[in-house]
Amino acid sequence: MNSLIPKIKLIVRKLTGAAQLEERMNVRLTEIQENITDLSQKIEILVGKAEHEDLVNEVKGLEKKIDVAFSQLSSVQRGLMAESRTSPLPKEEIVDNNPTPTPPLDRLAAETVYASIEDKLRGSSEEIRNRQSGYIKLLENVPSGKSVVDLGCGRGEFLELLSESGIDSLGVDSSAVAVAECQEKGFEAKKMDLLDYLSSCEDESLRAVVSFQVLEHLSFPSLIQVLAESFRALMPGGIFLGETPNGANLAVGGSTFWLDHTHVRPLHPELLKHLAEFYGFTDVRVDLVSQPEVPWKLEPDEDKGNSSYAEAIIGLQEYVLSGQDALLVAYRPN
Repeated sequence: MNSLIPKIKLIVRKLTGAAQLEERMNVRLTEIQENITDLSQKIEILVGKAEHEDLVNEVKGLEKKIDVAFSQLSSVQRGLMAESRTSPLPKEEIVDNNPTPTPPLDRLAAETVYASIEDKLRGSSEEIRNRQSGYIKLLENVPSGKSVVDLGCGRGEFLELLSESGIDSLGVDSSAVAVAECQEKGFEAKKMDLLDYLSSCEDESLRAVVSFQVLEHLSFPSLIQVLAESFRALMPGGIFLGETPNGANLAVGGSTFWLDHTHVRPLHPELLKHLAEFYGFTDVRVDLVSQPEVPWKLEPDEDKGNSSYAEAIIGLQEYVLSGQDALLVAYRPN
């Protein structure tokens, strides 16, 4: 752990004109290092005395705090890695009296904070892979010969699934952090606005356009432009997959949707279906996925029947217990 801190500081020092950034990051990294050192010392003391259940529980609590500290440090590292890729390193022997100004700290801070939010709220990479693995079957039934583009590829979970299935793919993301992480994993990824990328594609040049947890970040004009450009760029028989929080689920639209400060508005499944059909897609459907599991769900009693109260509750709970995400599946006609 201690060996990681100097490496991060070295990256910061190499950034052109990044004195202010280095100072602030050093303070943050020092705080994290001090917290980890303090927690590690406490664990060493407690482990020697962990003969009682209360002490064991306290050890577990401290371990969780260390995990949080590691996550924070990882987010800082990802932000610095992306910034170092986009900022050219000056040659030590050359003194530039008019250095190119470095990007403001706000951009790096935003990249790092958003990476932290994604790690915390969306789930681990393994969880995302498990959720998206079923989507591969939809692509296997689409004519091959062209590439699949993942708009808003994020940490590259779906790119990894595509690679394992032998499907040519490309990731596109506006986040330098996300693109750097995908490239580190060996995937082809571009830092580019998704509409700029789609507009640059030739007609009928893509096997599939996929976009997971991205559409809700777009303004309405951008959303319909994505559908129109995707239709144009897809080969006949090509597929569009768009996963977004289910705007018809009250728990999502009224609560969890707003945990992400970059969300614009929830999208109702019926609206997604209508828009896809309007722009020419066929065999359009919206699957409700990520079903919530709760212990208090009331099931219909087919043998004895339900009281009027039970029927009301069963009807209302569907607005809360329907799939938390909506998957738009749409095809370009052959």
